Amino acid sequence: MRCPLHLYAGLFVLSAAPLAFQVVLTRLFALAQGHHFAFMAISLALLGGGASGTFLSLRPPRGDATRYLTASACLFALAVPASYLLVNAIPFDMYRIVREPVQIGWLALQYVVLTVPFFFSGLAVGSALVAWPEHAHRLYAANLLGSAVGSPLALAALALLGGPRAALVLALAGCVAFWLFQGACRPEEAWRWRHIPTALLIVLCGALLALPLPLIDVRLNPYQALSQVLLFPDTRVMAQTWNAFSRVDVVGGDSIHSAPGLSMAFREPLPPRVAVVVDGQNLMPIYRTSAEAATFTAYLPAALAYQLRPQAEVLIVEPGGWLPVLTALHHAVRRVTVVQSNPAVAEVVRTWGDSYGYDPRVQLVLEDVRSFLRRDSHTYDLVVLPLVDSFRPVTAGAYALNEEYRYTVEAFQEMWAHLSVDGLLVAERWLQLPPSESLRLWALAVDALRRSGVAHPPDHLLALRSLQTSLILVSRSPLRAAEQATAKTFAVQRQYDLLWTPDLAARTTVPDTLLALSDAQLAEAGINRFNVIPDAPHFKAFVRLLFASDEAAFYRAYPYAVHPPTDDRPFFFHFFKWEQTPAIIAALGKTWQPFGGSGYLVFVLLLGLVVILAAALILLPLGALRRRLRTDARDVAGEKRGGTLRYLVYFALLGLGFMCVEMPLLQRFILYVGQPAYAFATAVSALLLASGLGSRYLSLRIPPQLGMIVLVGLGLAYPALLSSAFDAAIALPLVARAVLGGLMLMPLGMLMGLPFPQGLADVRTKMRALLPWVWAVNGSVSVVSAVLAPMLAIDGGFRMVMFAGAAAYGVAWLVLWAPWARFPIPAVSEGRRTHRPS
Repeated sequence: MRCPLHLYAGLFVLSAAPLAFQVVLTRLFALAQGHHFAFMAISLALLGGGASGTFLSLRPPRGDATRYLTASACLFALAVPASYLLVNAIPFDMYRIVREPVQIGWLALQYVVLTVPFFFSGLAVGSALVAWPEHAHRLYAANLLGSAVGSPLALAALALLGGPRAALVLALAGCVAFWLFQGACRPEEAWRWRHIPTALLIVLCGALLALPLPLIDVRLNPYQALSQVLLFPDTRVMAQTWNAFSRVDVVGGDSIHSAPGLSMAFREPLPPRVAVVVDGQNLMPIYRTSAEAATFTAYLPAALAYQLRPQAEVLIVEPGGWLPVLTALHHAVRRVTVVQSNPAVAEVVRTWGDSYGYDPRVQLVLEDVRSFLRRDSHTYDLVVLPLVDSFRPVTAGAYALNEEYRYTVEAFQEMWAHLSVDGLLVAERWLQLPPSESLRLWALAVDALRRSGVAHPPDHLLALRSLQTSLILVSRSPLRAAEQATAKTFAVQRQYDLLWTPDLAARTTVPDTLLALSDAQLAEAGINRFNVIPDAPHFKAFVRLLFASDEAAFYRAYPYAVHPPTDDRPFFFHFFKWEQTPAIIAALGKTWQPFGGSGYLVFVLLLGLVVILAAALILLPLGALRRRLRTDARDVAGEKRGGTLRYLVYFALLGLGFMCVEMPLLQRFILYVGQPAYAFATAVSALLLASGLGSRYLSLRIPPQLGMIVLVGLGLAYPALLSSAFDAAIALPLVARAVLGGLMLMPLGMLMGLPFPQGLADVRTKMRALLPWVWAVNGSVSVVSAVLAPMLAIDGGFRMVMFAGAAAYGVAWLVLWAPWARFPIPAVSEGRRTHRPS
């Protein structure tokens, strides 16, 4: 059957729009529910594709398949704005999910509603593959190439229009696809069936875009920092801006109070201030005062660093609303280098702050810190890693999936390498019970010292705490007695409690002596003196780790996961251990924390739900398929040779393998290019572009047996190859990194584009009736993989997940392409039919 050329164009457009919508949804999810829900957008798209395959298995296109294509494009154009507006009205509250069962229903409804646009786009692609299977390699290429364009398209739409209008404008792509498909359906009645409906769709979409922003703006959950601060009657949003990867709000009002760790000894009112909020979270103050007048900054924990290193040259990493910069300038530093990855935040600070934003001592670098550190050759007296994010209960676990490449062993080693001879690395985190963030930060410092060859780490560490925060100083050289005395005086004057000073190590070489100190002895040493916490758990945890003869045993025995994160497992906020499960289940519905104790278990629950859903989508059409298989002798012969089971396993493994390769690559690219949105655009676009080219030009030229063997080999080798390549290229400018990163993925991506169309070709020649079903199998298992892969990365690291993806491709080769797995095409005429049983 001839495949019209404009069909490829329509598929290209209708593949670009869903991928762009998927990217926009990740931003809207991050804004509405938090970054930990953003990954759901990927599973939504895959679920829509799987559901469309199931529908096609039950209702395959009969006659002219372009009818399905035009209907899918039209309904996609209508579903995009409808689904966004409807979901925005659904009163889902994730923090009540364990106390109110109705919230599970709202979550399911939200999931289903957002799946609808992806169902219609998947229906179009699936219909084309079923109607023209002999052109599967070209159709699949058009699908992948269009998807590759979707990510950059989404970033441009977000930057130009903002999140809500970016979501709505993508409906216009459905109008264009409808116009292309409809021209093939009724070319003799072009004006009636092509132009007029298209014009009506465009008018409808334009009317939606013209709606006032308050009617279409994202509804934030009530627990976001922005939602909370706006509850005060005197606060209001004074400015708002979008870029490709964030929404930045400026909030004003007298009720804004934020100076984490501020000493109880400070009794004066704080200067006038506004706050900057990124993606609805992490309220960061912008103080509208001069550096000279900012006397309150001398009562912050980080002020100790400036007493120890006066007239310092300072590097400040991601300072948020620039309170750390104001603190540095107030202490008369020589120079401050500010590394900030979000230019919108820096612009807001310079617009709404005082003159310190333009102080000649300040050098602003708009770049990701890891890239900056690789290309910067300077050394600094102070490298400051400030506390700019919101307090998070350790048992919440809601941020477990967040990659944080500033808090990894490799990052600390790079910062350590940029210290001068007497330089200090200054890091601050929230204080929690039981010790978690502060203890993990301590573990990072200790591990980085040991990996850097420091013989006696206790001599290089100093730590103190306020009522809510902990400060850790890591010195390039051993801390002198005079410096320790300065720290003790500072702690007494500011009413802070010490957690560690090197002179404590002189008392003993074993921790038991320090752990046995009485309350009076601890108070005399400046520990647990002002802000008393029974049993001094933070001090004791610090001592046990610092003097542990077997660190691995300490981490295993500790009730939470506090081992140092690495670039392969950069999940600083993941504290969950499976041993916690009984306690979490016992506390369900009894605690205020989101998800009743651990957000990680919600992802486990979600995994179970998508497994059930995927199984239903795969099994639902089997009855109809078996009846259909009996009508063709070739299908009957294939069924007798176990063809249905083989194709089930093969296409399921392809879905598993593709996502287990794509998801860790996406997460690892965050380190390489600096922003999740850029990582998504670079990694996904490169993989899809390469897969499309591979499907189009290589699937008929490279035998599947050879292609999959090479793919498995590359999948096993790529983690090491990419790690070395990233290390070599990370210091380059962003555009160069993105281009080189995309080129690095091309060989792997081109080979990943081969197994699916080659498998479809095999199905077409042996069991054609299974074509829509294997589309459903692939999409449904991909849904499971999109949830499973990030969870595996948390527990095993990115390398392990990529190895699992390579293994999936290897087993798929064994199932279908290995010499012993092949079964011949029966010598039966295409037209020969068997009688349907009565």
